[in-house]
Amino acid sequence: MADFQVWLVHWLAQAAPPIAAFMRSKWGWPMAESIHFLGLSMLVGCIGMFDLRLLGIGKRIPIAALHKLIPWGLTGFAINITSGSLFLLTEPDQYIYNPSFQFKVLFIMIAGLNALSFYAMSWKRATAEGAPPEAPRYAKLVAVVSLSMWIGVIVCGRLLTFYRPGGCPDSGPGLIADCNPQIKERF
Repeated sequence: MADFQVWLVHWLAQAAPPIAAFMRSKWGWPMAESIHFLGLSMLVGCIGMFDLRLLGIGKRIPIAALHKLIPWGLTGFAINITSGSLFLLTEPDQYIYNPSFQFKVLFIMIAGLNALSFYAMSWKRATAEGAPPEAPRYAKLVAVVSLSMWIGVIVCGRLLTFYRPGGCPDSGPGLIADCNPQIKERF
């Protein structure tokens, strides 16, 4: 896996020099950060409201009616993927080797699988005509996992800036690199 990470860092570093040049300009990074925050607000605001409804908050609002916010949440996710890619293309070594980034990606994948399981297992029962205001038990479990994963994504996103991968020890990076194999750690 560490060899794949090294290859990925090299590939990303060569992938889009104009993007890196823009991001390193006076306004590039701040603009991308602002757009990323707006996308995150859309994503977590809409998905979070839906999850809270599944957990029983706002029972007077039909689950199917609140589900109409999900496309806005997915739009926020698309904005975040796009703006997040700008960060990754600009400083790939600061992301690929960063455990905070690795956990952030893991939490996003779990959130996606969790959402798919909701649509496969509970969607029809939760939104059927005449469905009770109380969501099915599995839908509540999905909501708890969803909220937990998106909170994890936010926390890991904040931690990205506080951990910068340094050089690797002489023994190497291990299975998953959490240090930069191109730099040797000095003691």
